Amino acid sequence: MLESLRNVIRHYWPKLTWKLYYWFMDPQKVTLALLVVAVVAMVLSKPRFRRKMVAACLALIAGYLFLLSPLFSVPATALLSSFVPTDTGEPADAIVVLARTGRIQGDRYGTALDMVAAGRSSNLLIMGRAQAAEVVKASDERNLAPNMISAVCVRTTKQEAESAAAALGTRGLNKIVLITDTPHMLRAWLTFKGLGFTVMPHVEPLPADVGIRERSLLAIREYLGLVSYGVLGRFQGQSPNTLPEVAKAMADVFPANQCFMTADQIRQVFMLS
Repeated sequence: MLESLRNVIRHYWPKLTWKLYYWFMDPQKVTLALLVVAVVAMVLSKPRFRRKMVAACLALIAGYLFLLSPLFSVPATALLSSFVPTDTGEPADAIVVLARTGRIQGDRYGTALDMVAAGRSSNLLIMGRAQAAEVVKASDERNLAPNMISAVCVRTTKQEAESAAAALGTRGLNKIVLITDTPHMLRAWLTFKGLGFTVMPHVEPLPADVGIRERSLLAIREYLGLVSYGVLGRFQGQSPNTLPEVAKAMADVFPANQCFMTADQIRQVFMLS
């Protein structure tokens, strides 16, 4: 039974959460939907239950509006980040940058290149093909030449961690700087640690123009993600000694000739040279 539940969550979770995220971003749609439910409840329920049903729907609307307010967003995001250790600034075997799109990504790629320039590591792993093109262009403009590869077969945090194991663990690179945004860091940190990496989390703050509504929904998505990843056993810790074993298994799942691209290959595909 538990394994069946895990398979269902594993298959549908990423698409479902992002669909819900974009739907809940529109208060008019959500409020209208809840009002329709209230009206239907009034029509179909027995008279003695109607008042309770309407009250419940109104409570849901109030709760939804509360979740989109700073009263929820600020403490919810702060709680997520409170469990994450601060970046010590030590040298690392590699710098790993997790993928985001649009405004949410902030300046994480500039931060990664600053670390390369400062000498923290010359190895750079970028999640996502388009994101890697952005990094290659920026590194060329800054006359930097990191040993960069891009993981292009990833869609979830779990896949990002597994592809990192395939790309880095097989080369004995287990001490990493992990860069992602504030809401996402806790789940990412636990996932990478679970595969045996020694992780120095470096939190990239969300840009100032990311509104309260978006921050609230990102936090809610991460809380749901923490629960689902916990149920699926994705935080089970491995020691650094077991990372080569994990890497060997993941190398079959993420073959180098299909799931990774070098900086030169990125230049050819996007004609950046």
